[in-house]
Amino acid sequence: MIEIQCTQCKTFIARYTGSGELDLMFLDSVIKPNSLADLKSSSKADLPNLVCNECGRKLGKPTADETGRLAYKMIKSSFRKKGIIKAMTTSPHTSWR
Repeated sequence: MIEIQCTQCKTFIARYTGSGELDLMFLDSVIKPNSLADLKSSSKADLPNLVCNECGRKLGKPTADETGRLAYKMIKSSFRKKGIIKAMTTSPHTSWR
């Protein structure tokens, strides 16, 4: 899980399930905010550009992959991502000795 922030003003943009490079931010993987997650039921034509609510910087353009999943094509250097660790969760891969 990662948190996406605007590089210009450090404002929170989204919480997203995923890792690695963030070329496409799929709307069905957005956890927060609800206003962004709810856009997954829109059409590509109805999607606005992804902009920072605080400073107005453009962060992404609406797109869809070959299967029709709605996403934002993220603009490199307009955002930063930060990994989030789930505190105190047990993993089935952890061996307790």
